[in-house]
Amino acid sequence: MHRSRFALIVMLSVALLLIPSAWAQENAIITGTVTDSTGAVVPNVEISLTNTATGQVRKATTNTSGEYVFPSLGVGNYTLSAVASGFHKFIVTDIVVNVAQTLKEDVTLTVGSESQTVTVEADVLQVQAQTNEISNLISGAQVTQLGINGRNITQLAVLGMGVSNNLPGFNGVNALTSGNGISFNGTRSGHNIYLLDGGELNDRGCGGCFGTLPSLDAINEFQTLNSNYGPDYGIGSGGTILMVVRSGSHDFHGGLWYFNRNEVYDANNYFTNFAGQARPKFRLNLFGGNIGGPLFIPHIYNNERKRTFFFVNEEWRRLIQGSQPSIKNTIAASNFPVAGQPLTYTVPSNGTIPVVPITSDPARQALYTADGLIAGQPFPGNKIPANLLDPNAVLMMNAGTFPEPNLGTSQYISSIAQPTNVREDLVRIDHAINSKLQLMGHYVHDNVHQTYFPPLWGDSSYPTVGTAMYNPSWAAVIKLTQTISPNLLNETAFNYNGNLIHLDPVGVSAQPSGWSATSFFPAANNFGSRMPEIQLGAPYGTTWSSSYFPWRNSFNDYQVRDDVSWNHGKHQLKFGFSYMRAVKNQQLQANTQGTAQFTPTSFSGDSYINFLLGDTANFTQLNYLAGKHWVNNTYSGYANDNYRIVPNLTLNLGIRFDGLPHAYERFNQFANFVAANYNTGLGFPLNPDGTVMASQLTTFNGSPFYLNGISLAGVNGFPRGNVQNRYNTWQPRVGFAYDIGGNGKTVVRGGFGMFFERVQGNDVYNAAQNPPFAFQPSANNVYFSNPSTSAITGQSAGNAIFPSTLTNLDFHYTPPGTAQFSLGVQRQVAQSVIAVVQYVGTTGWHQNNDRNINTLPLNSPQRQAVAGGKANANLYRQFPGFGSITQEENATNFNYNGFQAGLRMENRHGLTLQLAYTWSHALDAVSGDLNGVSNPFNIHYDYASGNLDRRHIFNVNYIYALPSFAHGNTLERTLLGGWSLSGVVVAQSGSPVNPTFSTDVLGLGGGTTNRPNVVSNITYPKTRTAWFTKASFAAPVAPWLGGGNQGFGNSQRNAIVGPGTFNFNTALFKSIPFTAGEGPRLELRFESFNTFNHTQFSGLDTSFTDGNFGQVTNSADARRLQLGGKFYF
Repeated sequence: MHRSRFALIVMLSVALLLIPSAWAQENAIITGTVTDSTGAVVPNVEISLTNTATGQVRKATTNTSGEYVFPSLGVGNYTLSAVASGFHKFIVTDIVVNVAQTLKEDVTLTVGSESQTVTVEADVLQVQAQTNEISNLISGAQVTQLGINGRNITQLAVLGMGVSNNLPGFNGVNALTSGNGISFNGTRSGHNIYLLDGGELNDRGCGGCFGTLPSLDAINEFQTLNSNYGPDYGIGSGGTILMVVRSGSHDFHGGLWYFNRNEVYDANNYFTNFAGQARPKFRLNLFGGNIGGPLFIPHIYNNERKRTFFFVNEEWRRLIQGSQPSIKNTIAASNFPVAGQPLTYTVPSNGTIPVVPITSDPARQALYTADGLIAGQPFPGNKIPANLLDPNAVLMMNAGTFPEPNLGTSQYISSIAQPTNVREDLVRIDHAINSKLQLMGHYVHDNVHQTYFPPLWGDSSYPTVGTAMYNPSWAAVIKLTQTISPNLLNETAFNYNGNLIHLDPVGVSAQPSGWSATSFFPAANNFGSRMPEIQLGAPYGTTWSSSYFPWRNSFNDYQVRDDVSWNHGKHQLKFGFSYMRAVKNQQLQANTQGTAQFTPTSFSGDSYINFLLGDTANFTQLNYLAGKHWVNNTYSGYANDNYRIVPNLTLNLGIRFDGLPHAYERFNQFANFVAANYNTGLGFPLNPDGTVMASQLTTFNGSPFYLNGISLAGVNGFPRGNVQNRYNTWQPRVGFAYDIGGNGKTVVRGGFGMFFERVQGNDVYNAAQNPPFAFQPSANNVYFSNPSTSAITGQSAGNAIFPSTLTNLDFHYTPPGTAQFSLGVQRQVAQSVIAVVQYVGTTGWHQNNDRNINTLPLNSPQRQAVAGGKANANLYRQFPGFGSITQEENATNFNYNGFQAGLRMENRHGLTLQLAYTWSHALDAVSGDLNGVSNPFNIHYDYASGNLDRRHIFNVNYIYALPSFAHGNTLERTLLGGWSLSGVVVAQSGSPVNPTFSTDVLGLGGGTTNRPNVVSNITYPKTRTAWFTKASFAAPVAPWLGGGNQGFGNSQRNAIVGPGTFNFNTALFKSIPFTAGEGPRLELRFESFNTFNHTQFSGLDTSFTDGNFGQVTNSADARRLQLGGKFYF
């Protein structure tokens, strides 16, 4: 952390000393044409643009075509004036410039004296007649006046057309763990970019999450670039979210605020109410203050208050939130074992009667004889003798890991209080060095402490174990802007973005007294001697795990870029370059305590009884939680020409290049498996017990490893990033805007753009666990308390080496590409009212996915034996010597088509309104990076509706100033005046969910996901216990029993349509002024989320082998109320 801060200080200091130019990624533009009353263009007109908040003035001169341009403008209100000899002075007031907006302000001069002035007011809304960009603006009024659940700014991103999401109603109060499931026009949610004053906030290596969550009260404007945006934005193929920090003005302004939520205000969640439990705890206290204005010293510095301005924002967020109530399967109370006593097992309703496991282990056979048991036959009376129970499994079940049921006989529901504490410091400085050189900088620091149950980023089903997280983050931007001439601007920016993530286990995790189980690497489990992860297959389908914590991570991202804007005749030219270096230092992410998997297809036929007997289907363990140091370097350049062919037709002609060399480990502690380099001529490498022959091992740094097919980064010419870098990443961005009639009323727009994506770091993390720099062996059919001993033969492998599981990167790792295309019409239907109808399409290629390339071959005669747990899969894989090999590859496609319609009204008769409707269909094989395909032999098996495919989405947001009673008496004005109403309404169809089948009828050795067969049309009763018809599905049939499709079910991926959403959020607030005009005032706010307390089901149990298949497992939040107050001055 100290190095990060030092680097930040050095970066900012160097920025001040280097090139006197800057980058203002706010990128707003005002352009226009000056004509006389006859329509003839007027050249050489002096145009002045004044920022009304700061008094700062920029100047331009019309060219021979009568055109002028003011590029790279900051957000704010402006006044434009035009002066020419022989004409009246012309002034346009109240020009509202929004983030990344292009405004057209034409000027018509009338002949007369320059001493006389013609003044007009700018249109509040304009059609976009200069660009084909598809975007959605959230104004400052919407940012502060809409009731945003949790005051989390990500909720604003979903209000536009073409945006589908699975964000929770309350999306948390800190950045890293906020939901980021937002898809723009079918693109992946992990491919979105978040920018604050042009500085990137993304944690490159966190799958699309970002590090800093700015306070709503610090944000001036918010905009999403949804599709076909210009080439000055890149390194991402989804949406780009722009946020602008408020700045100071020549007057002092500020505020204080406090918001309070408490579960006593709220309705109870459907499921906690159903279970007879109290409302989940929910207590939020959010408070802060800000102030902005001029920095001046009376009679000494900045007396005119036009040079230096500041803005400071401080906010505290104190949250205690109960975990989301969700029904989970657990172990019936009668099935919890007691040490030294036999267990009479109650078979679950959807389970099968367990049998005595078949074994050739002499010690276990002797116990069978003593207990009068016959291998392969049911336990008499389902009674498991005490001498067969694994003592460590008994200890673990009685250590508080698996909770006893509190809903029925075998289900569990709970809500555990989870505290979160956030403090945010934010400051922005704007300084005019002189009339041609301006400086801006901001600094943001979030300090986060948070506790999670179950563990964050873990697999555990239960809140008996959790995570304590410490997550400070920093973001800083410094920009200088140099006006070289009225038509030429040069810009440079430096940006820093970083964070730390410290995760520690809380709750039940330590080995209980009397623990005697061993593992492959007992010394590796040195963090509190944690119990191993337990995975129970059907009919339970649950996991207990303390995950890989404690764990440490740091991220530092440094960016520099230079841009030039040049207005030349009919051409608005912009070109530039950028360089980004992202450094991620983090430990590996696998369990050093080990992971034990228990399946229903082996041993007793019941996954839980297998656990109690200690019969493990698979055991893996990482030997060392090593730290790695990852580096991403990205080089980018672009050029763009907004070419105004004629006054009412503009072409947008751009191209971009992103150099995306793959991430590498700074010290080359990185290895990759390359299938083409695997040498079968070395002979079969495994002993009959599944261990690797000693003669096949290679010694590296004093330890033996099986390294056939493995190449080391930076050795013998092998790339440091383990893949072949590809640089064919040119991205044309072209479009047009045609103003029909040239009157700014109706515009036809269309365009096409290509985008390339950097897989955001996560693809290297699992690959870093490959030998010889780490080792994660995998053993099949072994004893839980001694995984080096076979549970079938009883023979010990001793110190022999088991095959390692691998994650490899496809050597031919082509960057993911996306094409976006659109055609639409904008129409101004009334003053301050604009309607939009458009088609938007997106297609993607080389999208990232996982695939197990080391299954058994489809024609292997051992598949049945492997599926039944009677054969060791590692002996029959395609690359023997290794376990599963998960290949990260860019091999899938996606497609999206959407019809979109919208309406925007700005402060018309006191009403600001935005409507957005989308009818669309998104198709893909996987919907996110690092997601695995189900069938490694046929990736098209999964091509179906995407995870965020919602056919119909309708959003409304509004702000309405109720009648002011300005002409009423004092009492009427006081009580009835000053009220406003705002709200957000969402109506959307459900997103699809995937039916799964977990019993192994494939026999491929894992790394696959199966689905059931569909035997009739799926219908939807839409009840809690049966959302869809369960009888529409049947178990797939194994190929050795005559089943088709190699045992894979015929159900499409995502064949089930989940519950939709119909939600109202409403805010009512009262403004109480203390003086006339813009003086101090108090605002009282009453906000409700899910105002009408409409039950909205969400999660479904889609596991066919689960007894709750088809049931609804949770619901969205019930009605929640928030009380707040703000004081403005």
